Parts: sequence; C-alpha cells; structure tokens
Amino acid sequence: MVIGLLGILKAGGVYVPLDPDYPQERLLFMLDDTQSPILITQSHLQEKLKETLSAYTGKTVVLDQIGQILQQQETTPPVPLSSPHHLAYVIYTSGSTGKPKGVMVDHDNLAHYLSHSKITYPVSQQE
Repeated sequence: MVIGLLGILKAGGVYVPLDPDYPQERLLFMLDDTQSPILITQSHLQEKLKETLSAYTGKTVVLDQIGQILQQQETTPPVPLSSPHHLAYVIYTSGSTGKPKGVMVDHDNLAHYLSHSKITYPVSQQE
C-alpha cells in the first residue's frame, strides 16, 4: 500500500482511501464522485470487492500482481509531477447527514500537517 500511495503522489495523482468493508454503493459513489480513472487494489481483496469491481468502469490495477511489469520499467526516478497547490488526497466524511462529502487536501497543507505532527507527536528511532 505504501508503494502504491507514493507512486500515486509522485505521478501527480490523488489518493482516495477506500475501505473494502464499505458497502458497494458507498464505494461506487466515491469512485464516481472523484471521477477516478484507476482503482488500485490487492489480489486478496478481489473476491471481497467482486461486485464493486464489476460495476466500476475505470481501469483496475492489482498492485501485487504487477511485479514483472515493474521490473521492466526505468530505474531512473521520474520527475515529480505534483506542485504544492495540487491535491494530495481526498478523504470522505461518514455521510451520517446524507451523502458522504469529500474533503480535499493539497500537498502544501499535507506538508504543513506533517511538520506540525512531527513536533507535536515526536517519535523516536526505536519506535
């Protein structure tokens, strides 16, 4: 998951966390609302998400099944395509008052949050 997340962000994409335990209607709403062209998943979730995957019209990438494809790619790090004002991720509210709403967080705000968290919640090297 971490590799997929870093790849999404470095490629200029937007990460939208989807909980496989959510109802299919919620997952499809979030995918449709974000107009997500790609869904990244793992092979152990394919059976659980079978209905969602069959209804999803974008491309599905199974992260743990693309090892050979990745081995054939360039080893030179790509140039990052994201700027501070670009979105980093969208996280959805619980939807308890109706439809869930997406909260958009850009790279700049994420960097500020991580800097603040580093000071507020210090973690030692052993942790």
